[in-house]
Amino acid sequence: TFERAGKTRPTSLDDYYATGGWIGLAKAREIGPEAIVNTVLVSGLRGRGGAGFPAGIKWKTVAGAISDQKYVVCNADEGDSGTFADRMVMEGDPFMLIEGMAIAGLAVGADKGYVYIRSEYPHAIAKMHAAVTASAHLIAPFGIEVRVGAGAYVCGEETSLLNSLEGKRGEVRAKPPLPALEGLFGKPTVVNNVLTLAAVPWILSHGGDAYAAFGMGRSKGTMPVQIAGNVKHGGLF
Repeated sequence: TFERAGKTRPTSLDDYYATGGWIGLAKAREIGPEAIVNTVLVSGLRGRGGAGFPAGIKWKTVAGAISDQKYVVCNADEGDSGTFADRMVMEGDPFMLIEGMAIAGLAVGADKGYVYIRSEYPHAIAKMHAAVTASAHLIAPFGIEVRVGAGAYVCGEETSLLNSLEGKRGEVRAKPPLPALEGLFGKPTVVNNVLTLAAVPWILSHGGDAYAAFGMGRSKGTMPVQIAGNVKHGGLF
């Protein structure tokens, strides 16, 4: 994308900032938690992991929960056949995901985040480790830790993922309680897909109405489409 636009690919965090990175986080710090949640609600952003649950409602629930500790968990356990959007985001622009997680943490009052990546993604894992280290000072006091799953398909389901993060067998939990109220280690937890969190910086930079204007009806915003298999032009669109 950078080469096609006649630009040099960012090689440092300063270069990344010049291309528009971290502006969403700066805006989030300026407007505060309540306004962040409202912006995400107005945007109509829905979970991109499959369920399509409104992200703003999930964030509002966690923000309103009373607890001494809250978490933001990114579900990067991309196990469905023919899917690769999460991997391409993490390998191509990991800071976009990190910025989205930091904004989520600020919105709900969480100071700790986890990225749960399947073990079959070694390049994405390496990229995320490097990006988290490089950007730690920019997102502080929010901190992110990368955790690698063992490749169990069931851990793509949010409650199984949380069990795995806790060092337990990856099994689906009964609901209620919802993870937003009793999630990781029994604390209120935001669990969102990579694509959901990666959309957040743009939403904060340009406003919820601007993002919602891209969609139609109840389907607001943009949606990455993955095309794979015996086709002439495969890829991420």
